[in-house]
Amino acid sequence: MKNLIERYIAAVVGQLPENEREEVAKELRSNIYDMLSEQPSDAEIEQVLHSMGSPTKLAEQYRQNPRYLISPQVYDDYLRLLKLLVPIIGVITLIVGAVAGGIETFQQSGTVSSVLQVMIQTGIQSGVSGVMQTLVWTTIGFVIAERTGLLNHKKREEWKLEDLPPLTTEKQIPISDAVAEIVAVLVFNTFLILGALSVLPQVFSKTDHGFVNVSLFSDSFTRFLIPVLIIGTILTLIVSVLKLIDRRWSNRVCVWSIIDHAVSAVMWVLLLLHNNIFSQELVNLLQEQTWSSGDVLHYISTGDTASIRMFISVIIVVVAAIQIGMVIYYRSKRNLTQRFLKQRQV
Repeated sequence: MKNLIERYIAAVVGQLPENEREEVAKELRSNIYDMLSEQPSDAEIEQVLHSMGSPTKLAEQYRQNPRYLISPQVYDDYLRLLKLLVPIIGVITLIVGAVAGGIETFQQSGTVSSVLQVMIQTGIQSGVSGVMQTLVWTTIGFVIAERTGLLNHKKREEWKLEDLPPLTTEKQIPISDAVAEIVAVLVFNTFLILGALSVLPQVFSKTDHGFVNVSLFSDSFTRFLIPVLIIGTILTLIVSVLKLIDRRWSNRVCVWSIIDHAVSAVMWVLLLLHNNIFSQELVNLLQEQTWSSGDVLHYISTGDTASIRMFISVIIVVVAAIQIGMVIYYRSKRNLTQRFLKQRQV
C-alpha cells in the first residue's frame, strides 16, 4: 500500500488546528518510523498503524485543549453543525425580528426614525437570541443523543486502514465560504422579495399626513422578479450545501456551480429586458424633483433606462463568465493535483 503512512498522518493532523499540524506531523512520522524496520513490508506497516489506533482517537490525544462534554468521536460533527447553523439561524432571526418590529412600528407611528430604531433594536435582540438558542439546543441535543446511545455507532465502529482518506495536497473549501454564500443569498433575496411584495418599506414620500411607503417595482416586473429570486436562491443553496458535504471542487460541485452562474446570469439579463421596471408612483415622485443629467434617478424619472439596463446586463454576463472560468480553473487544478499524486504512487 503506497503512501499509507502519509495518509494516516494526514488523517490525524487534519483534525487538529492548523498551527499544531506541522509539529504533530513531524512527531508522529518519527514515532511511526521508529517502530518500523529499515525496509518494512506492507504487512508490517499495517500492523504498526493498527496498533496506533484510530486517527480520531490519536488526534484527540494530541489536542492541546482536551474536550470532555461531548466525546471526541462526535465532537467534529458537533462543531461542523454549529458552524453551519449559527450564522444561518442568527441572520434569519435577525431579519425576521427586524422586519416584524419595523412593520408593527410603521403601522402604529409611521415615522421613519422610529421604524429604523425599532428595526435595529429588535433585529439585534432576535439575532442574539437565535444564536444563543442554537448553541444551547444543539449542545443539549448532542449530549442527549450520546447519553441515550443514539450516537453509539460512532464509538463502536471498528477502525480500518481502508477508511483512511486518500492523500492529497488539495486545499479544502472552507466551511465559512459556503456558510457566507448561504447567509448572503438568504439576506439579499429575502430583502428583495419582501420589498417587491411591499412587506418591507422601500421608498418613503412625505405628504400632509406624514410619510407613506412608495412601491419600488411595478407589478408586472414583480411577477417576474420573485420567481427569479426563488430559483436563484435554490440553486445557490444547492451549490453551498454540496460544498459543505464534499469540501472539494468535485464534479457535482463544479457542475452545479456552472449551472448556478449561467442560469442566474440568463435570468437577470432577461429580467433587465423588461421596460417597465419601476412603479409609476416612484416615477411620479422622482419627476417632482430636479435631477442632473448624469444622475441615475434622472433616467428613471424620464423612463430612459435602456442604456443603464444594457450596461448592467453586460456586467452580469462578464461576472458570470469570470465565475464559470474560476470554477473550471479550480476543477482543472484539482485534476492536475490528483494526476501528480497518482504518478508519485506508481
